[in-house]
Amino acid sequence: MMAREEKKLQESLKHTDLILEVLDARIPASSRNKRLFKLYARKKRIIILNKADLAEKEVTGRWIQYLGESERPVFALDARKTAGIERIERFFMENRPKGQKFKRPLRLVVVGIPNVGKSSVINRLARRFSSKTGGAPGITRGMQWIRLRSGWELLDTPGILSPDLDTAPSHAGLALAAVGSVASQAYDEEIAAAWLLERFLERPGPRQSMLKRFSLEAEKEWEFGELLQKIGEVRGCLTKGGQVETAKASQLILREFRAGQLGRITLEMPEEETATF
Repeated sequence: MMAREEKKLQESLKHTDLILEVLDARIPASSRNKRLFKLYARKKRIIILNKADLAEKEVTGRWIQYLGESERPVFALDARKTAGIERIERFFMENRPKGQKFKRPLRLVVVGIPNVGKSSVINRLARRFSSKTGGAPGITRGMQWIRLRSGWELLDTPGILSPDLDTAPSHAGLALAAVGSVASQAYDEEIAAAWLLERFLERPGPRQSMLKRFSLEAEKEWEFGELLQKIGEVRGCLTKGGQVETAKASQLILREFRAGQLGRITLEMPEEETATF
């Protein structure tokens, strides 16, 4: 499956002028598929930090500065709203080559691992700024080009990328599990929820919003194990005997985190990353 996806991407890139790389603003490092990054690393591209509404605004600003040092444009985006998409379209308009004749429209492709909001970006661009143009010569059959009003064509390639995970729990694996980028059967939900609670407890602002969500004491020094138990009690995740069902409580924590109900949090800091962007 992965070999077929890589082949599709390689073929698409031969006909692409610009890459839109979509990352999750809460985990910019872990949400890049580093194994496939080598296929497009040398291509001209922009970076989109999607779901910025779920991340800490100040930390997202630091990520933009960090990623922007590579002289690539970086956009923070909530793909559910039009403002960020309009900024990206303006970028297309301002960066169309001048005085250069093309035999075809300029082409871009959106890449990103599951659940970073790649489809939302594609759909937002397509519905507001496009008309379908059908197939293009030399591209893998079944893929579809969409013409944007800026004079660019967008290649919709849904589902061709997937994350690489270690068999043992790791920061990247747990981060991807927390945001829902991997199937639930690929990780232990209790381990992922415990890891996530630790991250909330480490950060003063997110800690306060998370404890408020569960109506828990803000002044108390919580241990994540005790916290999981208490959340289970508060939310009624109990057996018939009155014991906390930690699996059910863990699922609740992950579900509410992904919905943004625990408050904004960024799980990776640019200062901690050594990967080259």
